[in-house]
Amino acid sequence: MNRSTSPSSPRSSAARDASSAVAGRAPAGLSRRSALGLGLAACGTLALPAAGAFAEGTLPGRLPSVRPAPLGVEAGGRAVVLGRRVTVLVGKDTDPAARAALRELLESVGCTVTESVAGAADAMDTTDATDAAAGAAGRVHLGTPEDNPTIAPTLEALGVDGPDGLAADGYVLAAGRDDAPVAVLAGRDARGTFYAVQTLRQLLDGTTTVPAVRLRDEPLMEIRGAIEGFYGIPWSHRSRLDHFAFYGRHKLNTYIYTPKDDLLLRSRWRELYEGDQLAQLTELVETAVAHHVDFTYALSPGNDIVYCSDEDFEATVTKFEQLRELGVTSFYIALDDIPWELGEEDAAQFGSLPEAQVHYLNRIQEEYVRAHDLVPLQTVPTGYTGSGPTEYKTAFGTGADPEIRIQWTGEGVFSPSITEASVVAAVESYHTDHLYIWDNFPVNDGRRDRLFLTPLEGRAPTLHQHLAGFTVNPMIQPYASLISLANYADYCWNPPGYDAATSWEAAVDELAGPESSIREDLRVFTDLNQNWPYRDGSPTAPALSADIEEFWSAHEAGDADETALAGRLTTITELESRLGEMASTGFYEDTLPWIVAAGHWAGALLAQIEMLRAITENRLEDASAAATRATERLVEAGRATVPDQREDGVHREDQIVPSVGDGVFHAFVPRAWEELRAVLPDHPSLPFLGLPGTATTTLATYQDHTIERIVDHDVETMFWSSSAPEVGDVVQVELEESHPIRFVRVQMATSDQTAGDQIYEGALELSADGESWTGIGATDGTPVAEATLDEPVDARFCRLRVTAENPGGQWVQIREFGMGEDPPAT
Repeated sequence: MNRSTSPSSPRSSAARDASSAVAGRAPAGLSRRSALGLGLAACGTLALPAAGAFAEGTLPGRLPSVRPAPLGVEAGGRAVVLGRRVTVLVGKDTDPAARAALRELLESVGCTVTESVAGAADAMDTTDATDAAAGAAGRVHLGTPEDNPTIAPTLEALGVDGPDGLAADGYVLAAGRDDAPVAVLAGRDARGTFYAVQTLRQLLDGTTTVPAVRLRDEPLMEIRGAIEGFYGIPWSHRSRLDHFAFYGRHKLNTYIYTPKDDLLLRSRWRELYEGDQLAQLTELVETAVAHHVDFTYALSPGNDIVYCSDEDFEATVTKFEQLRELGVTSFYIALDDIPWELGEEDAAQFGSLPEAQVHYLNRIQEEYVRAHDLVPLQTVPTGYTGSGPTEYKTAFGTGADPEIRIQWTGEGVFSPSITEASVVAAVESYHTDHLYIWDNFPVNDGRRDRLFLTPLEGRAPTLHQHLAGFTVNPMIQPYASLISLANYADYCWNPPGYDAATSWEAAVDELAGPESSIREDLRVFTDLNQNWPYRDGSPTAPALSADIEEFWSAHEAGDADETALAGRLTTITELESRLGEMASTGFYEDTLPWIVAAGHWAGALLAQIEMLRAITENRLEDASAAATRATERLVEAGRATVPDQREDGVHREDQIVPSVGDGVFHAFVPRAWEELRAVLPDHPSLPFLGLPGTATTTLATYQDHTIERIVDHDVETMFWSSSAPEVGDVVQVELEESHPIRFVRVQMATSDQTAGDQIYEGALELSADGESWTGIGATDGTPVAEATLDEPVDARFCRLRVTAENPGGQWVQIREFGMGEDPPAT
């Protein structure tokens, strides 16, 4: 990003300019980007000649798809075959990354490449270089008009305008004949040159033929990328390097490094890097630059910083200076998820938290960023949600240096939709011309058992008129996040041309590879991970749901043998081997715990289908055997196989049970069990169902995981506290009336096999009146607390009372809390 000065009243001109651009008219006066002070060159018209013009973002005829969808596409006569011998003409200052990428591309389609440097002191002049290349089967001119003197005359010969007037990162791509087959890749700047090569890669589609198109393309958003800002296991060094290559191919230009559980960013932020960590950061910065990705280093000092402290200011800029020496030119202070109260020293100097924060930020901007001529400082404030005005937002926005870029997450921490009206209001509330979005999709640190593989939806197509761009907060699993990142790449480049369904399909196909069967298998798997719980009405495994609905209808009609469900389930049981050959091994490895768990769930349902068939045919012995097999697979599906990392920074294997199927598997299982219960009520496979009761607790609730869920007879729902329990906290069930109780079971954490969020030290107690209590057992550190009594106790109440603090401040999850007159069959 480049620093620029915003004129007065920018937003009224922004809306006017954006509507002009969409209509294909040149905006009067300043473009949206310069009006908003976003540092991009003023954008000229994208209008194409009426003759041969095509709809925005579409390619004529049967041509390879280009993603992100170009803004301007024009028919250009006949296709151009470059042939097997190609001369690439560059300038001595043409972007090295683009040169390397073009050579790699041409050689990958079978071309022999000769590179000629025009304008080099020891090389032929521009005319000689072009003439010498004319004898080859084809030539490609690469660069900007400023760094390659052959670009302008060749474009003129083809009758094509140059890239002047395009936004930063824009480019022109044209092909035709000029004594020989010729293609021109003309960038507005170095990054635009590099992006032109990425577009040519898609147009060639494995051949040496450039389709008959001319592209004049530019991004509508300046900032397009990712912020590694989640809690949990930070990405590996290898995965970050791979992400930068992916970003380059998809025209994403930003990466913000700020994983919450990197201790040197947060709890130990004052310490400098050394050894392997420093060497890895060096490689990250170099690799990002090689793929034209802006590497932004984001420090999170807010938990213990003293904003007025000279020592903490010096610690900040000393840390930044270590990164600047590695080549980092973009810095960020993250003030999210920190205390709202000022410490004693700051409270004595400042009247409010935002006043203290902007003092610190402005000092960094003025004394470090400007002093070293760096791109403007970026930040996310402590109040980062909601579009309406608050005292905090007003004080923060009006107090902050107007050059500082401010991030915002939308109306909530998770925003099902981001509308134009919401963005306009947020820009006003934060008093900034430099707002851009930290989008918490598809991040899964709040649901680490889940993968979110659904398309990016709900972002208005006009947001580029009002803000600088987006950075997506991805999942803990880096390669599983690539579907969403490809969607964001398409959206941020060309919001009006973004189509969620086709963008998602293209991303899935890219990760699967060219084999059609693997593409279909990957769709079977992604179907099991479609629900995004922060959006009402989000689909739940839609293809699986349809097959299950068909199955139950046929089963009730007595004819379930020919339904599609068994075939889908069989495929799911084979995904572990069938997806092993997909193109993205990283995606496969990231998602393997969920693939394996899905296989166990599918195996359980296949066994239950066999059980139901046997019940229908009155083969109860066979039904019993099938039920036992189903139980075995369900036990395997419930094992914790996903690793995790908490605030202590320790990586631990097998901590989380992968949740797959969007709850659809889980809904099938109890319905099938009820048919077994009707004919074999004492079968040991049947889940224990507690007596009807009402649940209460002294613990606060996290989101919508309410206490009623512990008595709903569904182990897939749960109560979840919003903090660690204190000694004396209770979770209690009250029956409708007293019963002679002989058995109590409390199922905590996310599975019966692996400890997690639960009550680690607690006492199980019964009472007839809710006043006088009798102890019947205690927790033992496992997620299931049970008590089986030799003699029944008349009781109406049962509670689990906390007797000691949880280790590591873990919260509490309870799936079921049941009381019964008899223990379950074994």
